[in-house]
Amino acid sequence: MPMPRLVLRAALCLLFLLPFQAHAAQSPLSDREAMYPRVVRISHDATPAHNGTIIATVTSFNDGGHEDVFASTDNGVSFTLAGKIEDAAFAKGLCCGGLYELPAAIGAMPAGTLLWSGSVGADTPTDPMQMRVYKSTDQGAHWSYLSNCVTAARPRNQGGLWEAEFTIAANGHLVCFYSDETQDGHSQALRYVQSTDGLTWSAPVDVVSSPTQADRPGMANVVKLPNGRYLMSFEMCGPLNCATFLKSSADGLDWGDPADHGTAIATADGTTFWHTPTLHWAPVAGSTTGQLVLQGQILVRNGVVQPGNGQTVLINAAGDGTGDWVAFTGATAITMPSGTAGNYCQNYSTPLLALDNGQTLLSLASDFAGTACKTWFNRAPLGGVKGAASGNISVAKGGTAFADINFRSSANYAGDYTISASVPDLPGGATLSATTLTLSAAGDTSVRLTVAPATVADSGQRHIRYAGFGGLGLLVAWLFGRGVASRRRHWLLLVLLGVPLILSGCGGGGGGGGGSSSPSTPPVTSKTYTGTVTATSVSDPAVSVSVPISVTVTG
Repeated sequence: MPMPRLVLRAALCLLFLLPFQAHAAQSPLSDREAMYPRVVRISHDATPAHNGTIIATVTSFNDGGHEDVFASTDNGVSFTLAGKIEDAAFAKGLCCGGLYELPAAIGAMPAGTLLWSGSVGADTPTDPMQMRVYKSTDQGAHWSYLSNCVTAARPRNQGGLWEAEFTIAANGHLVCFYSDETQDGHSQALRYVQSTDGLTWSAPVDVVSSPTQADRPGMANVVKLPNGRYLMSFEMCGPLNCATFLKSSADGLDWGDPADHGTAIATADGTTFWHTPTLHWAPVAGSTTGQLVLQGQILVRNGVVQPGNGQTVLINAAGDGTGDWVAFTGATAITMPSGTAGNYCQNYSTPLLALDNGQTLLSLASDFAGTACKTWFNRAPLGGVKGAASGNISVAKGGTAFADINFRSSANYAGDYTISASVPDLPGGATLSATTLTLSAAGDTSVRLTVAPATVADSGQRHIRYAGFGGLGLLVAWLFGRGVASRRRHWLLLVLLGVPLILSGCGGGGGGGGGSSSPSTPPVTSKTYTGTVTATSVSDPAVSVSVPISVTVTG
């Protein structure tokens, strides 16, 4: 039996009112437990065919604590299990590994050697924790123990060591950064040791050691810029709620006064990340400075979780941490729980890797699958274009009103964009001040949307009523045209005349006395129309953004 038209119309209206939200198409790294991911791209191997392979590591406690190693030879489209890092010592507790490819030889290790270090011994309260270092010279297939870059000064029940991070300093030494809970007067400090061969290590040096005992700097990420300088992002937990900070160094060793927190990272409106920031440098075609990409666990402003939490990156177009940081949609699609506390799994320390000369971003993000913590990977445009309206439009019939639509691109997607507007059924339509804009990362570029409606469209209810009376008139004419020859036609005429009158509220005021009554439906005085203003890249039409706009016409 065919669906009645009224029911069909209602169903279609409901369908178009349902909210739809597009998410990045993430793929699971494996079906096993997997947390604290790290990723590098081999770029310095002596065998050219090995370069370009992407290596990812995750910590897993399936079948005992170990590190699973995955490889991708198709630019991050797929990953396969390539090896494992295993050690009997991991049974004492394993956490927070760091992955690094040597860009130059260190001791007997050639460029292209992979290093991994993790926190070992968290489950042995009377023994000191260690930062154990392992190496691989066959693209992650096999690993061997190298050394401890540091052993804690005190047993685990008096503090631990966490979150290894490597770089090679300007003096050519291998540097191992870590978070240390064992120092007097400090809940936690950021420190490093250095080595000429990866086997023996120097005494520790403080990088961030706050005079406020409760401060907990940690989660260091270090990048070397094209100009030779070094940047470090880190969280400052404790009283500062794990806010994100940035410090710089000319040589990777001298980071200034350890009591100095550096610079807080935030957008112009104060949006920032709390917990587990990760920093990555990305190239930009035609640029010598590139850009910086930052991701963190919780997106906040003024202490309040923001829309896009779990799905956002901050980009610094200057490439050195100076100037603006701007929020863009990232490559992760984690639905975060409410609140700012975070947890050990969801979007926890998500590593990033720029691909395709900086046009694509690869992320590896952890999330819960039931009660298990697993890791997903995804590729998405790095940055792109974003837009926002200055406000919705309210205009009287016969008047004129406007809104400015502000667009901005990331540095790698700067260029010409076509601008189009669509506000369906708006009387008089809408006009744009320009149909082409040149967008950049330097700031917002605006287009003005102007509306000048001459009328206000009737509501659907009045359209239905008028259509009903029009149909009634046609039927009456048909009946009288036939002479209304039978008693049956007389009754039909009465029904056709009476039902619409009753439905319209005519024929007597219910509940009161007799007499005439006014129509129950007042004249339509306003109507709201919704639409979009869209910016589409001329060079790459797949890069676009649509900004929603609302126009309310009164009168």
